[in-house]
Amino acid sequence: MTRTLGILLLALALALGLAGCGSDRSENDGGSPAVDDVEKAADDAVDGVLHRVAAALGLERAKGSRSFTICGESYAPRGVVLQGFLNFQAAGGLTHDEATAATVGVLEDDGWRVADPDNPVFVEGKKGALTLRVEISASLVVVDLVSDCVETSDRVAKDYAARPKVELAWS
Repeated sequence: MTRTLGILLLALALALGLAGCGSDRSENDGGSPAVDDVEKAADDAVDGVLHRVAAALGLERAKGSRSFTICGESYAPRGVVLQGFLNFQAAGGLTHDEATAATVGVLEDDGWRVADPDNPVFVEGKKGALTLRVEISASLVVVDLVSDCVETSDRVAKDYAARPKVELAWS
């Protein structure tokens, strides 16, 4: 009887101990507001610095989308990454070097840290949790706007990742 009671107490202690070891943290851990803050920063970048880059390069229309993906392992997500993509038809008014220099200037004026301003292939800037990459070619300008991994609970990460891809409006 004592042995059975000891085994039951050990099993209960083990169950209680393992209950706190789950990887699904509380939704009140700040994950959702943190992701919302990154999403707002991305919207501000699109409405602000990207519109100024487009104006400097003579670009008028864009087609793009935004989605979220899980960072970390699918069975144990650490959080989510925001991924935004915009494509412009390039205007023929600037040379590649002029367009690159104009893009670097606009980004730096807006507080973005440009990694390699002399890169002939693309311009990449970092501001806060966002990385903006602009690739300029003769007929197309491609913009990638991605975030660092924003750590959240498993549930929040899976909820954001399950959202459908959203088309970005350009006006």
